[in-house]
Amino acid sequence: MTHYWHIRIHGREQLPPRGPMILVANHVGVIDGPLMVVVHPQPAFALAKVELFTGALGKALDYVGQISIDRRRADLRGVTRAIHLLRTGGVLTIFPEGKRTGGEVAYAHRGAAYLAMVTGAPVVPVALLGTRGPGHTTGHVPGYHSPIHVCYGRPMQIPAVPWPRTKIAVAEWTEKIRTTLAEHIASSAELTGMQLPGPPGERRPKPPRRDFLGPRLRNTIRRSRETRPQLPTGDR
Repeated sequence: MTHYWHIRIHGREQLPPRGPMILVANHVGVIDGPLMVVVHPQPAFALAKVELFTGALGKALDYVGQISIDRRRADLRGVTRAIHLLRTGGVLTIFPEGKRTGGEVAYAHRGAAYLAMVTGAPVVPVALLGTRGPGHTTGHVPGYHSPIHVCYGRPMQIPAVPWPRTKIAVAEWTEKIRTTLAEHIASSAELTGMQLPGPPGERRPKPPRRDFLGPRLRNTIRRSRETRPQLPTGDR
């Protein structure tokens, strides 16, 4: 990955010397997750939607320790694994928006704030720029030697809060994380001269399968099957 694209890292000196830490980033392209894991100086693990954990890809993600999370319900298993990772000094990557967007972080889910309040792990804002071209769909992959910027910001220290943690407190810290990340993205765009790609383009529907036989020939074949004489089976 680092040889295929021209990747520049900014603000690495601001990272805590070791884990635990939570990396929160904007999500604009399909390569964002692997990029965050590959370029980080320490082994990093990502929260990934459970839909990815199928087939060969799912086995590979599970093998390297990535954590599946079901966004449609309270996923106790995924949350427990994330807490254990942080309490043992690990690095966790989260995309607060929960899906690929234009990258402005106009909204955020509460997972990052909740995990920070449980574990006391610092939250590091990360701006990703260049991982999707303007007007392209969320599945777009940048071309060879395309410039990509990964910009680390100043860590946020969220104090650990013992149970019970109120929804109001989690919501307030979620908004602080969102605004800090959004401001960091804006300043990173100014620093690098690379802007966000804007809303994802619409995926083109797959064309219908072509009927090579044609309706006339297909009807002829159907009629011939209906009128075909049945062979005698004989007596047994």
